[in-house]
Amino acid sequence: MDPIALVAGIAAAFAVAAMAGLARLVHVRGALLRKTAALEETVEGLTDRVFELAESEERHRDLVDAQGDLIVRRDRQGIITFANQSYAALVGEPPDGLVGRTTGHHVIAVTAERHELDGSHSADERIATAEGERWIAWRHHPVRGSDGRLDEIQSAGRDITERKATEAELAESRARAESASSAKSRFLATVSHEIRTPLNGIMGMAALLIDTRLTPEQKTYAEAVKSSGEALLSLIDEILDFSKIEAGRLDLDIAPFELAALVEGVAELLGPRAHGKQLDLATAVAPDVPQRLMGDATRLRQVLLNLAGNAVKFTEAGGVAIAATREAGQLVVAISDTGPGIAPDDVERIFDEFEQGEATFARRHAGTGLGLAISRRLVARMGGTLGVDTVLGRGSVFTLRLPLAPAEEQPAPLGRLDGLTVLLVSPSAVEPEILSRRLKARGAEVLRAEAVAAIPADRHFDTALIDHRLGDDAVSATLSALDGRVERTVLVVTPAARGEIAGWREKGIAGWLISPVREASLVVQIPPRQAGGAATDPLDAREQTPPVRTDRPLKVLVAEDNEINALLVRRLLEKLGHEPVWVRDGRAAVEAALDPAQPFDLILMDMQMPECDGLSAAKMIRAREAAGRHLPIIALTANAFVEDRAAAIAAGMDAFVTKPLDRDRLAETLAFYGPITTKARNREGRRKAKVRP
Repeated sequence: MDPIALVAGIAAAFAVAAMAGLARLVHVRGALLRKTAALEETVEGLTDRVFELAESEERHRDLVDAQGDLIVRRDRQGIITFANQSYAALVGEPPDGLVGRTTGHHVIAVTAERHELDGSHSADERIATAEGERWIAWRHHPVRGSDGRLDEIQSAGRDITERKATEAELAESRARAESASSAKSRFLATVSHEIRTPLNGIMGMAALLIDTRLTPEQKTYAEAVKSSGEALLSLIDEILDFSKIEAGRLDLDIAPFELAALVEGVAELLGPRAHGKQLDLATAVAPDVPQRLMGDATRLRQVLLNLAGNAVKFTEAGGVAIAATREAGQLVVAISDTGPGIAPDDVERIFDEFEQGEATFARRHAGTGLGLAISRRLVARMGGTLGVDTVLGRGSVFTLRLPLAPAEEQPAPLGRLDGLTVLLVSPSAVEPEILSRRLKARGAEVLRAEAVAAIPADRHFDTALIDHRLGDDAVSATLSALDGRVERTVLVVTPAARGEIAGWREKGIAGWLISPVREASLVVQIPPRQAGGAATDPLDAREQTPPVRTDRPLKVLVAEDNEINALLVRRLLEKLGHEPVWVRDGRAAVEAALDPAQPFDLILMDMQMPECDGLSAAKMIRAREAAGRHLPIIALTANAFVEDRAAAIAAGMDAFVTKPLDRDRLAETLAFYGPITTKARNREGRRKAKVRP
């Protein structure tokens, strides 16, 4: 083997190997350079990302700080991990100085925690700061890691110091308003009592004076005094009712009541005023209306008195009608008049407080302008509505709708008049129309005539209703024209003409009715045909009932500190046939009531007296009464609030009579409580008579 060739081969082999290694090194170096470039690019990207994150965090912090809310984070051990600038500024330290601490602000007071549906909870804290105490509303949110475990609690707070101050001011203002309202109520109660006390004497003495022998001029003056007192009393009642409604203290007393009696009672109260103006006043209750309803009869009566009273006040010719019907399960009462009507622009205004139908200084009718406002609020309180339909110059119809349910127990219905023929002879328009409607609703055939000349000459009638306002000559002519053609004649008179009935009975009148006519009286006066002769002679139900008196004279203890009122009560009792004994205060009343030497049948107790008031006296009497003895005590007071009635009953009194005293109401109360014969009668009476108005 050639050594040179071998060496050359080996050298060539090494050269090839070296070239291969060098090529590999070049390839590796290229790969490393590429990786280095990629890494440098990644590092640069990461650097940019870090810079962006730092900028984002800075922007986020600036945004959080700019919010103005306080933000602080704590870990599970309660150590602060983050606090924004607002929170740091509140506690007076830099944000970094708060990190790692467990406390940040000093809490003075904290409200109860409120737990929210999203898992957060909130509370208000009153904290101490360098600038004074502040209120902070905190809301704490849980911050959980990827494994669902609770890592931190982030708390966001908002300064509500001004809101708390406003709430405190509002609470203080509300307290002042409530105090002012209470003071106003006390003031009105006091003023009412102080006005009613002398008013009781004025009206009562005027009524007693009218019952004495007076010249016509003196009687006119006395009646004017009494009428003025009644107007003042109505004004006081309206102001008191308005005050109660404004204060939200008006409660309803739901109980069964008879609608017809209520409506007819309202008409009878307004009858003298209407007839004094030569107006008709009539009522009608449709037969399909339940006779007994559930509701507050006192408030309904008040509304009807307001509406019908206004109708009588503003109507100068024609009349006023009160009609009750049933529509869609509701009671509908319409009060219609033939008055001047209301201008369209004034229809809603008249229901506002202190507004009058006549808004000028030349208005002819006095009043506070509260009646309609009170009525609408009362109707709304009872769940109903009150509106008006009116045509200027032709009259108005005020309609109230009330969702009153029928009572469980209903009285027996009044009789039908099927098959009877009734003649109505009257020059008026309103009342005959209402009477005709009522008679037709009960099955009668009705023929109306405005004068005797309009009566058909060939007709026979079961009953003829003749209006006394035709005049004496026309009534006589009507009786002559109907001679032999009518079974029964009934004269319709106003209360003022009641004294003339006896003379007309001698001229052939068989019965009579007083206007406004009651439904029961109307049915009684038109009896069905009797076989073999005419019907019996039923009298008006009101005239069959004698004046209310007790079975025997009562010995009545009168506890009253006002001498004039005491004199009035004593005179009223004496006129009713009773024996009054007067004491000046509650302590004397207790001694007299418990004195066995002079047993009394009843006590009339004034509620406000010096030294010992009526409530205290009643409690002492009840506490010291002998076993089995219950002496009726009737409260006398000028206060008309419901609380006063409740206080009287709670003190052991049996009934409540307001001043000014009404003689008929006093007589009714004495008749009910006076003749006590047994304890059972006494207990039953107290159970049935809760608080009398």
